[in-house]
Amino acid sequence: MKKRTPIPKLAKVRSELQKEIESICPFCANEDVGHFQIHHIDEIPSNHEMQNLLLICPICHSKINKGDISQQDVLDKKINILNKSLKVKFISISVDKNRCSWRPIKNTENAFEAVKLQSLFPIFNFSIINNSLETILLTGIRITARRLPIGLAGPNIPLPNILRPSITYKIKMPEDGETIETNLIDELEVPSKRAFKFQVELYDDSMERFKPPFNKYVLHIELRFNNDFYIKIPKVLLNTKEDYDHLSHSFLN
Repeated sequence: MKKRTPIPKLAKVRSELQKEIESICPFCANEDVGHFQIHHIDEIPSNHEMQNLLLICPICHSKINKGDISQQDVLDKKINILNKSLKVKFISISVDKNRCSWRPIKNTENAFEAVKLQSLFPIFNFSIINNSLETILLTGIRITARRLPIGLAGPNIPLPNILRPSITYKIKMPEDGETIETNLIDELEVPSKRAFKFQVELYDDSMERFKPPFNKYVLHIELRFNNDFYIKIPKVLLNTKEDYDHLSHSFLN
């Protein structure tokens, strides 16, 4: 049984978490914040790091504990909340339809599937805004790939100008469970108060690695700026509508 320990400086932590969600439950928009509860995202009740804590209403807390809201959904929600407070803000991710054969999966956020046997290397467009008062540098990209088991169910924010990709970075697809961090030789300079777009082309030694329907992946991507901070991108799904890997463990005793 996991040991629960008291949260140090509970009142201060709760106050910071309340500011973070703007006194509204991030899952259901409940505003009865006086009854909200602190949830440990990694489900380790002794890990009181701020990035592991989320203030939510009792009903949604119960849904998380029952598995109606997945741990990954909670983590993605926390990432989105934290990104909103950052001076460098993630806007969107899409695929370059003119240069690869991948297309968005309908009704699923950040999910894409290969639709042709040619050009199976996906090319993603990332749109970011630098809201800070200083020029920043995109210096690295970290990608973690996790292959989903087969045999289960698978497959705007307005900008002032038309953004075109500044550069395309070619990065090899990580192996299953592997994290690859790429230090960018051609760093991207982003002036203050400017939106920008760049591309990432994922490749492998063989296109077969991306071929549907048996190659389904979840990608976790982080962008490094100035070599001293990262922003996390919501998970990206390849050839699948959902991240269902946690289901494969629920029947094991």
